[in-house]
Amino acid sequence: MRLTDLAWMAYRVPFRAAFRTAHGTLGQRTGVIVTVTTDDGSAGRGEIAPLPEQGGVSLSAVLRTLVLLAHDLRGRDLADILRFLRTQSEEERLPSSLVCGLEIALFDALGRARGQSLAALLASGYSGEEQREPALPRARVPVNTVIGGTTIEQAVEQARAAISAGFSCLKLKLTGPPQDMVERVKVLRAVCGSRVSLRLDANEGWSIEQAEDFLTQCAACDIQYLEQPLAACDLDAMVRLRRFSPIPIAADESLVSLASARRVLEAGAADVFILKPQLIGGLQACQQIVREADQRSVACVLTSNLETGIGVAATLHLAAALPRVTLPCGLATLDLLEHDLLIERPAIEQGYMAVPAGPGLGVEVNRDALRDYTY
Repeated sequence: MRLTDLAWMAYRVPFRAAFRTAHGTLGQRTGVIVTVTTDDGSAGRGEIAPLPEQGGVSLSAVLRTLVLLAHDLRGRDLADILRFLRTQSEEERLPSSLVCGLEIALFDALGRARGQSLAALLASGYSGEEQREPALPRARVPVNTVIGGTTIEQAVEQARAAISAGFSCLKLKLTGPPQDMVERVKVLRAVCGSRVSLRLDANEGWSIEQAEDFLTQCAACDIQYLEQPLAACDLDAMVRLRRFSPIPIAADESLVSLASARRVLEAGAADVFILKPQLIGGLQACQQIVREADQRSVACVLTSNLETGIGVAATLHLAAALPRVTLPCGLATLDLLEHDLLIERPAIEQGYMAVPAGPGLGVEVNRDALRDYTY
């Protein structure tokens, strides 16, 4: 199969309510829905959705690269393009979100042509002709829900609603001073009870002294892990904190490529990896990181980058294809947006997200919505 055409539309979708993290407040999500067409008439959709607050690359810069790259990719075999993208990701030559979006579209087209789900393609290790890890993908994936940076009263209300909806894993955003967050964590633990897992995310917001004090005070709160409390670039401090901590430490913003993941593994700076394909450099890079992390007994959690439905569906398929990924994934984020740009999103029931069973991604873009939110 050869690529005959590559097209894209940019979108701007507001959040239903301002989404607060320690990096700042997000009012809208921007990105690109990309469509690839092949010589046998198959088509696939992908999503390119950088967050400048994370990777430092703007959407406009990514689009300039896409314009230049599109000319070179047309006419090439899809398997060859996937190998090319894997190499570009490993060598960090192209923006991570660009590689990710193109991979999603190519795998979607391949899956539709072969009558296979994206999860089935990835579970077989497909990257052209290779078959690395034959496995049956899961039909559903456990997911956590997010409790945003709000007042304690609002956080408690969100937590109770999530538990009533069947979620057994909650992720709390820590957006204020650490001492204020200690009280919030203790209140939420009391509200959730012992059957609900609680994970925390500080988004690089603290010094090591603040983190150590917070961890000491929350040691008895049965926290699944604390995510990226320190600056992403300070691996020495992460190592020191991990040795001190009574709570597992997760790396998120420290992971921006395969090479960065290898540095964190080599340093022994994290117990858990939070992997975002848009930030890491695509589906193939995430697969490789999961394999290497497993060899070091580091657990992995796949999560969205707050993108719309195409990107979330792709990450869901990837999680379903990876038996080593057993912890709940951070994919229940589409309700944060005014629209997910899908005709029908993957369903969530009792804390599990159903993997679409159709060929490719198994979801369809809502063209009317895309036109409404394009710019």
